[in-house]
Amino acid sequence: MRNLTLMHVLLTCLSPLLLSTSSAEQPHSDQPNILWVITDDHRADSIQAYNRETRGQDHSELGYVSSPSADALAQQGVLFTRAYCNSPGCAPSRTSMHFGMYPHHSGQYGFESGHQSADFCKPMFPTLIAQQGYQTAHFGKSGFASFDWSERKLKKTTCYQTTVDQKELYANERVDWFHHKTWSNGKADGDEAFWAMPDGGIYIRTPLNGSQAAVDLAKKTRVEKELDLLYRLGDRDGLVIGGVSPQPTAETQDGNIVSAFSDYLIHAGESYQTPWGRELDGATNDKPVFVNLGFHFPHTPVLPSQEFRDQFAGKTYKIPEFSKDELKKLPPQLVQWFKKTNFVDMDAADQQQAIRDYYAFCAMGDFLVGQAVEQFKLFSEKQHRDYVILYVIGDHGWHLGEQGGESKFAPYDTSNHCAVIAVSSDGERYPANTVCDAPIEFVDFAPTFLNLAGADLTQSQFAHLDGRPIDETLSGDWQRDYVIGEMNHHIGPRAYLRSGDFAFSMRVREKNGQPGTKWGHPPGEGVRWALDAPPNDVELALFDLRVDPNEHDNVANDTEYIGLADWFRKKLGNIVLGDGRVECDWTQPNRYTISNFAKGAHDGKLAIPADLIPSVAGEESAYAPDLKIEFGPVARKSVFVSDVQSHWGGSLVKGDDGLYHMLYSRWPKDLGWAWVTDSEVAHATSSSPFGPFEFKSVALPRRGKEHWDGWCTHNPTVHRFGDQYYLYYMGNTGDGVVTGTPGKESLNWKHRNNQRIGVAVADSPNGPWKRSEHPLIDVSADDQAYDCLMTSNPSVCQRPDGGFLMVYKGVGKKFPMPNGGPVVHCIATSDSPTGPFKKHAEPVFTFENERFPAEDPWIWFQDGKYRAVVKRIKHEGRKRVFSLVQYDSVDGFDWQPAKHHEISIRTVVWEDGEVQQFEHLERPQVLIEGGVPVALLCAADTRDENRVRHSFNIQIPLVVTRSN
Repeated sequence: MRNLTLMHVLLTCLSPLLLSTSSAEQPHSDQPNILWVITDDHRADSIQAYNRETRGQDHSELGYVSSPSADALAQQGVLFTRAYCNSPGCAPSRTSMHFGMYPHHSGQYGFESGHQSADFCKPMFPTLIAQQGYQTAHFGKSGFASFDWSERKLKKTTCYQTTVDQKELYANERVDWFHHKTWSNGKADGDEAFWAMPDGGIYIRTPLNGSQAAVDLAKKTRVEKELDLLYRLGDRDGLVIGGVSPQPTAETQDGNIVSAFSDYLIHAGESYQTPWGRELDGATNDKPVFVNLGFHFPHTPVLPSQEFRDQFAGKTYKIPEFSKDELKKLPPQLVQWFKKTNFVDMDAADQQQAIRDYYAFCAMGDFLVGQAVEQFKLFSEKQHRDYVILYVIGDHGWHLGEQGGESKFAPYDTSNHCAVIAVSSDGERYPANTVCDAPIEFVDFAPTFLNLAGADLTQSQFAHLDGRPIDETLSGDWQRDYVIGEMNHHIGPRAYLRSGDFAFSMRVREKNGQPGTKWGHPPGEGVRWALDAPPNDVELALFDLRVDPNEHDNVANDTEYIGLADWFRKKLGNIVLGDGRVECDWTQPNRYTISNFAKGAHDGKLAIPADLIPSVAGEESAYAPDLKIEFGPVARKSVFVSDVQSHWGGSLVKGDDGLYHMLYSRWPKDLGWAWVTDSEVAHATSSSPFGPFEFKSVALPRRGKEHWDGWCTHNPTVHRFGDQYYLYYMGNTGDGVVTGTPGKESLNWKHRNNQRIGVAVADSPNGPWKRSEHPLIDVSADDQAYDCLMTSNPSVCQRPDGGFLMVYKGVGKKFPMPNGGPVVHCIATSDSPTGPFKKHAEPVFTFENERFPAEDPWIWFQDGKYRAVVKRIKHEGRKRVFSLVQYDSVDGFDWQPAKHHEISIRTVVWEDGEVQQFEHLERPQVLIEGGVPVALLCAADTRDENRVRHSFNIQIPLVVTRSN
C-alpha cells in the first residue's frame, strides 16, 4: 500500500427528487449498504488515477483519457491496481464472480446455459447475502447464465430479489441501440437491430440467409452514415467498434440503467411504476441493501454520446507495437485469436477512431458512474447507514491493438488485468488515498461481500468459495504468488496462470466443444490429456515478463525455457484439471464429473526450481535500476582534432581486429560552418576508446547530387548487430552553395530541408560500406506530420525481443518556412536493422510551449530499461541553454526524465584539474562494454577572437552507479 494524491473533483448532477424523498429514520447498523458497480470490456488505463500509479502520468500509454468520477472515488478509498478476472469473457467472468468460484469449479467455462439442478451446484452469493438480512437488487447487465432446468426449454432466472435487466430495457426501447435474433419455426432466421434515431426509432432486419431487403439496406446505410459507424475488420457480424450514439448521455442504454437504479432509491419504502408500466418495490428502509449496478459501457457497439465524443475529437493515439513475425512462435489457438480480432491491418484512420471512440465511451460511462455513486451515498445517508462501494473497472479487459487484435477472450494481460476501487463511508475499512499493488482475483468479491454482511466464512455453507476477502490482501494477511483463469470460447478451451515474472497458458482439452455436446468430450473423458499429450498438441505459450512485459515473444519452445514451460504445464494442468474440476453436460439435469487426481494443487504459491529459471540481463534487481551517470577526468589525448578539418559527432564500435573504430563527420575548415553542404562521414581508429585516434579513410564520400545523400553525409552512429556493421547517418542533396564564411555562419536551407536518414552496411568497420539507394526514414507525406519537412540524426538500439528501435529528429511545417517546425523526436520500429521501419505518431522528449526542446539522443537498453542521453535545450528568456540529461523508458515509447536526470552543463574536468565549459557539448554517443557504459563521445567547440568556430570530438570516461 502507499498513499495516493488525486487532483480531480467529482462533478455530477443529482436528482432533486432524491433529496426530497421522505423515509423514516433508521438506527445505525453494522451491516453497511453495498453498491457493486461492474463495467464491461473496460480497460484499467481509461482511469487517470490508475495511470498515475502504474506509469506516473495521467494518460494511458496510448494517449488521452478522462475519468474525474473514478479519480474522485479512488481518492476516497483504496485503488487495487492488480485485479484479475478469472475468465476473459463477459458471461464466464460474471458467472465466476457471482458463484465466487473458478470456472473449473462451477463447470461454466464460456457461454453455457447453466442451471441449478445438478447435485454439485452451489447458490450464487446474492442468495447467500439475502440470508444475512440484505435486500438485493440488480440493474443493467447481469451477464451470467443461470436458468431453471426444463427438458423442453431452460427458463432464465435471477439470484436477486429485484431486477431490471438490460433485456427489459431493450424490450421497452429504453436504450439507444439493441439487437436480437429473429426466429421462425423454432429456428433462428436472422437478426434485427433497433436504433433510437433522433427522429424516431427504426428497426433493421438482416436475414440469416438471402439478401437484405432494400428498405432495410437503405435504413442501414442511413444509420452508418449519420452515426459514423466503424466495424471491426472483416467482421461478418458487423461488430461496431466506433461511432456516436444517436441519443444524449441520459438516454443511452447506460443512462437508462442509471435512471432505473435512481428510481429504485428515490422510491425507498414504497411501490412505484417504471416508465414502461411494471410495478416494483423501491429500496427498503429497514434492511441494508445490496445492489449490483451492471453497466454496458464500453462494450460494443462503442457509441459515446456526442458531448463526450466531442471532448476527444482530434486526439491522436499511439498504436501498440506488434509484428506479424510474432505469430511464427505462437500456438494455433493464439494465431486464431489474432486472425479473428485483427486490428493491425485496419486503416490508420480507422485505428485512431476505434481507440478515440473507445476512450470517449469510457469517459461517458465515468460520468454516469459518478451520478450513481453520489445518489447511493445520499440514499445511505438518509438511511443513517454506512456504505461500501466496490467499483470493478471491467469484467475483463479489452485489446486496442495489443497482440495485434481488438477484442478480449485471450490469456494475455490486456484481456485479464483490471482495476478495482473500494470505498467505505467509515474511512477505516478502506482508507482514503490508498493504493494496493498486491494481486486480487475476481473470485475474491463474493467472500468480500459476505464478510461485509457479517457472515461467518468458516461455516460449511461457504466452503465452496474460492477467493479471500480483499481486506486480507489489503492488510497483508493473505497474498498469492499467481492468478489463474480459463474459458472455452472463441479459440477453444484454454487456461492461464500469471505471476510477477511469467505468463503461461495452455490448451486444456483436446476438443473445442463444451462437455457432452457434439464437438466436445463426454464429461470427464480423457481429463488428463493436457498433462500427457505431446507438448506441441497442448499449444504451450510462455512469456518471460522480466524482459518481455508486453508479451511479444513466446519462449515456450526455446531451448532454455522448455523445462520451465513443462513445469508450468504440470502446475496449471494439475490445478484446473485435477483439483476439483467439474465438467457438466448442461443439456441434462444431473450429468457431471468431478476430477480430483491432484487435490490441493492450487495452493497459491510458486516454488519454481531455481535451475529451471533462465537468467536474464539485469536480474540482479527485481526492478530495473536507476543509473547515475557522471563524467570522469578527461585525458588531453582524448580529443580528436584537425588543423584543416572541422570534426563533429563521433561514434565508436570495436572491431574483430581489437581496434576501436570511430565514424565521424568532417568538412573543410576554410568553408566555415558548412556541415549542411560539405560534411562527409570519415573513419579513424585507436587501440583505446580514449584515443589518440588516427584518420584512415572516408567512409561515405560525396557521390553526386542526383542521389538523395549524394552531396552531404553527416551525424553517423555505428552498431554491430550479429556479424555485420550498420552505419546510420543523415544525408542530403541540393545546389551545393556554401552560404557562410569562417566566423559568419549561414545555413543553406535547401540542403537543410533535404535531410533524410539512411543506413550503410559492411562486413567490417573498415568498409566498404554499401548504402541504400533510397532513404531508410523519409519524410511523411502528410503535411500535418511531425516529420513532413525533414528527418535526421538517427539513434538505434536492439530491443530485448530482437527487434530494433529508432529515435530520430523530425521537423514539421506548422511554423513559417524555410525553418518550419516544431523540431521534435519521433519513434520508429523494425524487425530488421535495415528496415522497413514503422513510424509511431507521438513525439518524445517534448516540453510544453517549446518548439525545439531537445537534440541528439543516443539510446540503448540496459538492466531492464531503455536509456537515453539527450541534449536538452531550455529557453531562458531569449537565451537558449544547453545541457546533457538522461531519460529512461520501460517500453521505448514513453520516455520520462530519469531519476538522475542532469548529467552535465557542458563542463569537463581535464586530468590536470582544469575545468572547461564548452559552447556546445553535443551529439552524445555512448560506448558500452560488458553491458556497462564506459565512454561518452561528444562533439565540442570553441571560438577564437574572430568568432571562428573550431570543433573536435572528445572522449569522456564515464562513472556509472546503479541504485533502486
